[in-house]
Amino acid sequence: MSLKGLLGNIDTEALSGAVSKGAPLLGSLIGTPATGAAIGMIAKALGTDANPESITQKLERDPEATAKLQNLENEHQQTLTRMVLEAESVRLGEVNKTMRAEAASNDAFVRRWRPTYGYLTAAAWFIQMTGFTVILGVVAFRSPGELAAVVGALGAVLSALLGLWSIALAVLGINVHKRSQDKQVAAGQAPKAGFMDAIVKRVGG
Repeated sequence: MSLKGLLGNIDTEALSGAVSKGAPLLGSLIGTPATGAAIGMIAKALGTDANPESITQKLERDPEATAKLQNLENEHQQTLTRMVLEAESVRLGEVNKTMRAEAASNDAFVRRWRPTYGYLTAAAWFIQMTGFTVILGVVAFRSPGELAAVVGALGAVLSALLGLWSIALAVLGINVHKRSQDKQVAAGQAPKAGFMDAIVKRVGG
């Protein structure tokens, strides 16, 4: 049975959350390529049908169900850890596949959206800082007595914008890193393995 057919209309996040209350490793597998195997193990431990609806009902109605999942996870912790890492490896593979597709795309926007974001972020920063500088210059020249109040007001505006700029600059940093990987892919080089890749390789042998 396919993953889509297995899950049906069940909210996978809700099912994962319900399972994670007693077995976080098992819960983290719900919604990944290892969903079928995880559901099979859960169903066997709970003595129910291997479908999300039956499992959800069992967890809601049987007060001992959570303890059973805890025992299952404790007994098979090494196997479940390997499954989690393998699922993460598959996810990283899909990310790299998407990156390769972007790098090879003939569409100019797909290939250039990261540099465009960088240019727009830099332009927005420049415009904002230039505006603040002009305001301070005009106030200092025409109304020096109000300079302190204006500086305080601009400081409040900067504080309000700090959260937005933190997000924007964080995204920019990620884009710069991904752009470097794009260039490696375009040059026929495999991107350097990340932290999770190293863990998967070590655990998987």
